[in-house]
Amino acid sequence: MGLGLAPGWNALQAGENDLNRLGFWVGAGAQTPQDGGIETVHEADIATAEHLGARVTAQAAALTVGRATLAEVTA
Repeated sequence: MGLGLAPGWNALQAGENDLNRLGFWVGAGAQTPQDGGIETVHEADIATAEHLGARVTAQAAALTVGRATLAEVTA
């Protein structure tokens, strides 16, 4: 599932704290310094991953409701 976001941090009015700051289209991406650990993940990348998680959760809920409704209609 895609992010549903335009690339961030790619315009004069954009900033490094924008969601999707690295411009990924399919899924979320993050960038850390080569010598950094998990604690160096940029806050915008974490927020982008949380955004994707919310989209997946909403889509799963919609599919679950749709399947339950379909089962009731066809029963």
